Amino acid sequence: MKLFIVADIEGVAGVARPEQCRPGNPEYELARALMEGEVNAAIEGAIDSGATRIVVADSHASMSNLRADHIHPFAELVHGKPRRFSMAEGLADDEFDAIAFIGLHAPAGVAGVLAHTINGRAFHRVELNGELVGETDLYAAYACECGVPLVLVSGDDRLAAWGEERHPQALRVVVKQMQATWSARSLSPQASRERIRQAMRDALAGGRGEPQPRFFAPYRLKLVATQPVLADAFSMLPGVERLDAQSIGFTSNTVGETIALLGAASLLAGSLI
Repeated sequence: MKLFIVADIEGVAGVARPEQCRPGNPEYELARALMEGEVNAAIEGAIDSGATRIVVADSHASMSNLRADHIHPFAELVHGKPRRFSMAEGLADDEFDAIAFIGLHAPAGVAGVLAHTINGRAFHRVELNGELVGETDLYAAYACECGVPLVLVSGDDRLAAWGEERHPQALRVVVKQMQATWSARSLSPQASRERIRQAMRDALAGGRGEPQPRFFAPYRLKLVATQPVLADAFSMLPGVERLDAQSIGFTSNTVGETIALLGAASLLAGSLI
């Protein structure tokens, strides 16, 4: 059984403020260690359930947060950027049986600890086929396109509530309760890790079933930028349509193309803000 893990930092227990997510300060060093602890717990739970291959994709910011010598030696690590399929780079390279999201967060436009979608400084709102979407929705849809079911999502209580309706087939692990956008009541690292490890065991021990698509081609993306100048830049990308001062549209036949476009827009935004 082969498992792909997407790992982010904002949904990790003990992480609630922006400085914890930015390299260059002691708070970040603590947060990355907490992220590694939850990822390793997921790996251990998968090993307990008989996983034969585990690939972890470091998926926060520079995508170089997980230190290779701090990750369980059974797992392989995808790190660094740019990556065409971003948080799920490598998912299409093998016949994975399941995908899990560790440390994820609620979308931009939804209440949640450190909620955003892909690039909080540049993307105000992301919609797919008329629905507000976050990272869990986009990458679950891409996984579905690859024939891989989503089996587990960990993060705060607001992400769990979002996933209950959007991804009912996946187990949801709540490691913290939102108090405000930059405030949470977290489980201890030990408790959060044990909860993730046990949930991963349970998720992989049961029948995983077939991936359940929520979106169907053609995929119509609407991206609302935080500033008009960003929409100016995004509209220069091939196939992009300018919708209004701060919004662009993009239509594709695959979710993978949509994710690649969002990744290119995020990188382009870095040259302006």
